Amino acid sequence: MVASLQQEPTGPGFEHLVVLMFENRSFDNLLGHLYPPGSLPDGEHFDGVANGQYCNSSPSGPIAAHVYQGPTDRIFRSPNPDPGEEYPHINTQLFGVVDPPTNAERDAEDMVAPWNTPGAGMTPTMDGFVTDYINAFCVSEGRQPTPEEYSVIMGGFSPDMLPVVSTLARNFAVYDAWFCGVPSQTLCNRSFFNASTSSGFVTNKCGDGYKKWLRNKATTIFDRLEEAGIPWAIYYDESQIVPITGFVNAPSLERYWKTRFFGMDRFYEDVANGKLPAYSFIEPRILFNHNDMHPSCPLIDVTMPDGTKEPIGVVNDVRAGEKLLHEVYSAIRTSATPNGSNNQNTLLLVTFDEHGGCYDHVPPPAAVPPDPVDPVAPHSGDEPEMGFGFDRLGVRIPAIAISAWTKAGTIIHDQMHHGSAIATLCRKYGLAPLTQRDAAANDLTNALNLTEPRQLVDWPETTPQYVPPNPEANGPFTPDQARAPLTPPGLSLMGMLAAKFGLPASEAPTTYGEAYDMLQRCKGMFG
Repeated sequence: MVASLQQEPTGPGFEHLVVLMFENRSFDNLLGHLYPPGSLPDGEHFDGVANGQYCNSSPSGPIAAHVYQGPTDRIFRSPNPDPGEEYPHINTQLFGVVDPPTNAERDAEDMVAPWNTPGAGMTPTMDGFVTDYINAFCVSEGRQPTPEEYSVIMGGFSPDMLPVVSTLARNFAVYDAWFCGVPSQTLCNRSFFNASTSSGFVTNKCGDGYKKWLRNKATTIFDRLEEAGIPWAIYYDESQIVPITGFVNAPSLERYWKTRFFGMDRFYEDVANGKLPAYSFIEPRILFNHNDMHPSCPLIDVTMPDGTKEPIGVVNDVRAGEKLLHEVYSAIRTSATPNGSNNQNTLLLVTFDEHGGCYDHVPPPAAVPPDPVDPVAPHSGDEPEMGFGFDRLGVRIPAIAISAWTKAGTIIHDQMHHGSAIATLCRKYGLAPLTQRDAAANDLTNALNLTEPRQLVDWPETTPQYVPPNPEANGPFTPDQARAPLTPPGLSLMGMLAAKFGLPASEAPTTYGEAYDMLQRCKGMFG
């Protein structure tokens, strides 16, 4: 059956939205070098670091934004160690504030008021990334970093390093003003993407620990769709057993754990058979054998078979994320069922939950608070954490829209944020907004700028780089591998799982081995 006979929207649009959300990369880190000077499409401009002079101060002098240099494997696991991603760290990154000064010597969980909060009227300078990285490095590694070690936070990938990401960004639509929902980390921002609020929380764990997320009763876009009889699904890697989306909004989503959560094998079957629901949300692997693009964790010394000591950490290789993106895109690209979902009526949004402490040069703008009367009481009954008013967005993140109705070389400058996908779905299906944040958001229709859809011949093929075998795999692990520390998203998932089981916080898994053992108790919870 030729593509022209496929079911397609009657005009620019889509019938199926697929979101693939990766972890912890800023726009400049992943896409800031996408268009070097002289390479832009005619009449376009692009707000990346390759088109200006941007730097941060450091003890050794100014450090410019630059393309990563060095051994290949090290580049694709940079920055390492993982930057600070909690609200106090981001205050330092954006405003250069460390208040009180002793917060520079503390882990985020031990930082004290006012949590590096900027003074009234301060505007982001984006000059504190190196300062914060040095502080976080000293705390995690127990020593001062060298200039080479701390300059990595100003690094980013060239287009050649990320052939799948760069091919899709150049051949469809790239957003250069998409900001995450809150200047903090994974759980807050994933909740914003699902519910347009984080119920007043600005950290994964601080305050009442991970059990606070069991009180995150905010209505999600999944609830809205379910009430309207509109099909949706959450897809995750079966090897992970438990998806993080099911827990970050557990009070709303637990009743769907058995009916709306599916493995990635099911996703590829649904694409091939034209059975995608109206809204699909895809999670990468965030626990073991990572393909989430999250930066690596601090190294630990392990004993190798020959008796030597070798520093290893969680193997987070960006190339593995590129491979996942290639597989998802290629499945949609070649989908050609005459009825149901196909490449003519499916919109793929590729994005990230947060910047994860990676450098970006664009100051986040002011934002509409999700619930301006009381940003928390409707959901959790708590006071907003750390006094944050939810009146500014988080840092820029990568976002790419891929559709048959999108012109190649499109660069979208409209301000977007994590409420934009919600706004798109609510407006398309006539649903009420979730909060005032998504009610005021721009939606994804700005990526649909063709009057006739592109056919398969006009969709580029992608070729990911070789992904080295991951020695961690999916468990069970060797004694040394079992000691590897979980990344923050993994810690968060295990912390919420432990809270769900009624375990004390001290018993929440923090290593690969502990997480693997707990997951064996969870088989059959989902799908």
